Amino acid sequence: MTNVELLTQRFAHIPRIEETGPQRGYNGKRMTALGLRTRCIHAVLCVIGLVPIVLYLCGLAVSPRLIAVGFGLIVPGGGFMACGGPVTIAIGLYVCFRLWKKRAMLIQDFYGSLAGIVGFWALGALGGLLAGVEFLVFEALEVTIPAWLELHWWGYIIALGSAVLLFGGFERQTRKMYKEMSAARAERIASFDEAIAELDAVTSASVSTDADELDAEQLKAARFLLDSCVNREDGDFTGFDWLRGLAEYRYQLSAFGYGLMLLHAKYLPNFTGYLKDAHRFLINGYADPRTCGYWAKEALTGYGSTNPDPVVKGNVMLSGWLMPVVAGYADQYGDKEFEAPASIRFKPHKDKAATYDYNSEGVFNVLYRQFAKHEYPYMLIPCEPHVAFPMCNSYGLLGMLMYDRDHGTDHCAEFWDELYDNVSQEFIEIDGTMALRRQYQYGLRHLPASQLGYNPMADVHNYLHWLPIFPGLARRCYAMVRKHELEIRDGAAYVKKTPWDKMIDMFTFTPNPSLQIATLSMLAAEYGDTEMVNAIRKTEEMQMTRSKEPGSFKFQNVNSLTGAYLAFARLCKKGYWSDVILRGMPEAAKTGPVLASCSYPEVVPAKACSKGDDLELVLYNGAAAGLQTLTIERLKPDTRYTINGATEFTSDSAGSSVISVHIDGRTEVNICCAA
Repeated sequence: MTNVELLTQRFAHIPRIEETGPQRGYNGKRMTALGLRTRCIHAVLCVIGLVPIVLYLCGLAVSPRLIAVGFGLIVPGGGFMACGGPVTIAIGLYVCFRLWKKRAMLIQDFYGSLAGIVGFWALGALGGLLAGVEFLVFEALEVTIPAWLELHWWGYIIALGSAVLLFGGFERQTRKMYKEMSAARAERIASFDEAIAELDAVTSASVSTDADELDAEQLKAARFLLDSCVNREDGDFTGFDWLRGLAEYRYQLSAFGYGLMLLHAKYLPNFTGYLKDAHRFLINGYADPRTCGYWAKEALTGYGSTNPDPVVKGNVMLSGWLMPVVAGYADQYGDKEFEAPASIRFKPHKDKAATYDYNSEGVFNVLYRQFAKHEYPYMLIPCEPHVAFPMCNSYGLLGMLMYDRDHGTDHCAEFWDELYDNVSQEFIEIDGTMALRRQYQYGLRHLPASQLGYNPMADVHNYLHWLPIFPGLARRCYAMVRKHELEIRDGAAYVKKTPWDKMIDMFTFTPNPSLQIATLSMLAAEYGDTEMVNAIRKTEEMQMTRSKEPGSFKFQNVNSLTGAYLAFARLCKKGYWSDVILRGMPEAAKTGPVLASCSYPEVVPAKACSKGDDLELVLYNGAAAGLQTLTIERLKPDTRYTINGATEFTSDSAGSSVISVHIDGRTEVNICCAA
């Protein structure tokens, strides 16, 4: 076993619900302390905000503007409302109930906590400086103002009423959520053994270690991945969709990278060629300003930092997602290109020459520093400023395991126990599911309202990528979801509490079930849950429309990121992804003959493997049938070989040879030493 297998198998025990997460309330101890601190700060702000109006009621001459500013400290937009004018009240209500209540999470994700949260209070307070200005404008325009409207009391009442409605509403939602989670907890505790047994029963098949051959559907999925990455110049992203906001290109580069890694390791281990070029294209894509340039803005608004380096601090949604792709390159191709100094040169500004230079070790060291030195409250590294997602962290940890495995180091072991403690206590909900996210500054569900409402299906993607990291915890989470949140009816899979047409794509924030279908399909495939895989496939046929283009793997209204996940799901079987992470490429892929070059899409390998001295290929023509040129390397020097036991050729002194093969449909090419 590899060193990382030995490490992660220490966490194969499946913990009961009572062993993880909070035992009461909806936060762990540390989050609860943060939430209490936030409530105290808000209480102090409310007291300060009410002082001017109290002094006014005591008969002191207090400026209406100061009173209005005070209300701005109580509730977002309160300063505008307390100005008392119809326009300022409307502005205040918009800030409070639209920008803050409905859009605060997105604003925080785009601009960081400082601008996206504190900024609301600052905006509301400064709005109080407009008190009286609106009426001066009305007078200048000779507009008659009703006497009752001139009373500032209207604004004061509306500001206080808004505070009661907003925060009271949040508290009611939080209590409702906790009640639902508590009921789910009781249900899960009662059925725990049954749920685990049911999962064991449907995932008992053994894990295959032999190279597989792509079937017709998998071949389409592989071509979908390859079409976007092969024969592309660096920076040519025409094969990807521009997903404005949270996803953009960085997530797609990773999703395609994971799919190609799976394709290579489990189907084409003895093929390099354009597959290697595609992998290199993806890694170089992270350095493009359109991929990494967003961080300059988020670092400034979220941390007050003018450093646009997209790796150095708190940006695991790039460094983490990148890590498996860059760490896997050396193992997958035996190439140390990205271990050379400055082999990845991040260029955050398209109009500036400055770059921030890293290699695979440099990215690893940044992640290691942040985990090992506990730079954040619960160890997990933030994605958006001050907001940590378990999903993004899992990618970084997977890449770190790969790096340790391939370099014979044990850096991950230094913090793995503490990591488990933090994840299992602070990122697990009371019902035993994994939290979608945690806010490192506030500790409250409604700052912003990103986790109000109970949705154990919010991020089931976690249970795929945490499986190689903490297998017992991940397996428990999937068992609970499978038993309590999913059901199979008439051969199709359904989420019990949400109709498919009500699903929201968390990357595009639009109603679309395709992402949930894709992530569930990936998850079930990795666990070897063929019953659920088949049910989800039927759901896919019912809910999604396939392109009518012959040989296409595309779906209508499905973006390329989700398409990459669907392709991954087609390629994945039980334990395949964990095998890529924990064990890497088969030994024969590193020593046996390889198909080193062929043309795309004229030649599409469906299988490329070796048992030592031979090379077994299954090739398809992706264009017209005909004679194609193949370059074979890593042969024995100056040695006679046969093709399919007939045609002979002799390798050169470097152990390579160029051969010609007629490809028409499925074509087997078996190369062996001549007798």
